[in-house]
Amino acid sequence: MAEDQGVNGDLWNDQATKLLEAFKWETIGDSNVDLINDIGEKHGVDRLAIYKESHKSDSNEFVVVEAKRYKTTSFKHDSLDIWVKTLDNKITNLKNSVELQSKYPLISELPFRTGIIMAWFHNTDDYKGFKDTFVTQARNIKLTRKPSSTQNKIYVFENDTILRLASLNDVVNKLNQSKKNKLRFFYPSFDSTPIRRSEVLNPNYMFSKFILAEYIGENNIENKIVFYFGPLSINGFLRLQQALVNFYYIDEEKPLTIYTFLRDDEFRKIKPEVLKIFNIQEEQLLPMNIFRELPDFLL
Repeated sequence: MAEDQGVNGDLWNDQATKLLEAFKWETIGDSNVDLINDIGEKHGVDRLAIYKESHKSDSNEFVVVEAKRYKTTSFKHDSLDIWVKTLDNKITNLKNSVELQSKYPLISELPFRTGIIMAWFHNTDDYKGFKDTFVTQARNIKLTRKPSSTQNKIYVFENDTILRLASLNDVVNKLNQSKKNKLRFFYPSFDSTPIRRSEVLNPNYMFSKFILAEYIGENNIENKIVFYFGPLSINGFLRLQQALVNFYYIDEEKPLTIYTFLRDDEFRKIKPEVLKIFNIQEEQLLPMNIFRELPDFLL
């Protein structure tokens, strides 16, 4: 069968959930449940969760999580399109379910418009050559809507995004081990919204080229952290520096550390110039660990 069922499928469901919980998402109820929509139909759901939006508001959001464990050779030309449209339809049909609201009262109080597809291709050695196929499918997906319909938000995570989050969590855990105050992600002001800080990482931020965070270090000094996922080029770092200035994030009285994700053998040649751009020392520009497989904390 195309998708791993049984033990492997359930295991990936648990692992995907654990990754989201690492960024302070809260799971609701059990996994692999059948939920009844507003006209009495059943929808199988891998997991329900809640996260704090934090970007444009400080409210919680309800989310349906679908975990897909596949082999690249089993992925068909329309697989992702079917996954996304099925999840979109599932959310639309479940959000007004009286039975569901009775079982989980929070649903009636929170926005219910978000879906997450966590797609893990377990033959990881073949994934690099396959990724373009997956990305092409993602670009070609179009959801049709009636004018009166409420637009759902569907996020698709694949191997690279999942492992990127694992690298991010690895740094966060190490920083938190020796700190009295937990690291909090920094949400810049947008459209007159206030700056917010939260231990929760929302899905929009998970896909960003850079993620900002803060923690209180020694002598009660606030430390600024940048997780940078962009290219290791002078232009890339200049764009990052300009973004930090625009967000009023850089403060000469608060230490700044930048963690880079990508690797480039030529980076050593420009690293001294990058240090000058941010006025930092070499120990303040550090690489994240890169995982080729799911990290131990998920296993």
